[in-house]
Amino acid sequence: MHMEQEEQIKRIEAFIDTIIKGELKQIIESNALYMKFVLIGQTIEVLGALLDNKPMKAKGQSARRFNHAINSLFGGDYRVQNSDYYLYDKLRNQMTHSFIPGGDIELYSHASDTDKKHMKRDNGVLVMVADEFFRDIVAASNRLLYLIRVGKIKAKNIAFDYE
Repeated sequence: MHMEQEEQIKRIEAFIDTIIKGELKQIIESNALYMKFVLIGQTIEVLGALLDNKPMKAKGQSARRFNHAINSLFGGDYRVQNSDYYLYDKLRNQMTHSFIPGGDIELYSHASDTDKKHMKRDNGVLVMVADEFFRDIVAASNRLLYLIRVGKIKAKNIAFDYE
C-alpha cells in the first residue's frame, strides 16, 4: 500500500476513534437528549462524506452523503425508515436546523427508557433510541474502515491531527 494512503487511513481511523467513538460516546452518555440526535445526524453525514470521492467541504452534498451512508453502512431498518429520505429530513435536517424533533418521531436516550423498539414505528411515530443508534454508528464506522482497508473505498485525505 502506498505510504500516503496508509497515512490517510491512520488519520481516518484516529478521527473515528477520537471523535465518533470517543467524543460522540460522551454526548450519548450525557443527559443532553436533543444534542445527541443533532450529532447523530451530523455523524451519519460525515460517514457518507468518507464514502465519496469529493472533498470533505464539497457544497451541496448533505442529502447525498447522509443517504449513501444509511444505505451503504447501516442498511436494514435504517434503509427501510429512510424511504423518501425520511431520516434525512426528520433526523438530520429537523434536528440540525431547529433542535426540535417533528411530531412524527420520538427520541429516547436508552432502551430502558421505553418498551418501544428502536427504528420501528409505533402508531405512525418513528422511535429512535440514542444508545442503540450509537451502537449502530460504531458498527457502521467499523464497516467503513474495513472497506477502506481492503481498498473498496479510497481513503480520503482529512485534516485531522492524530498525534
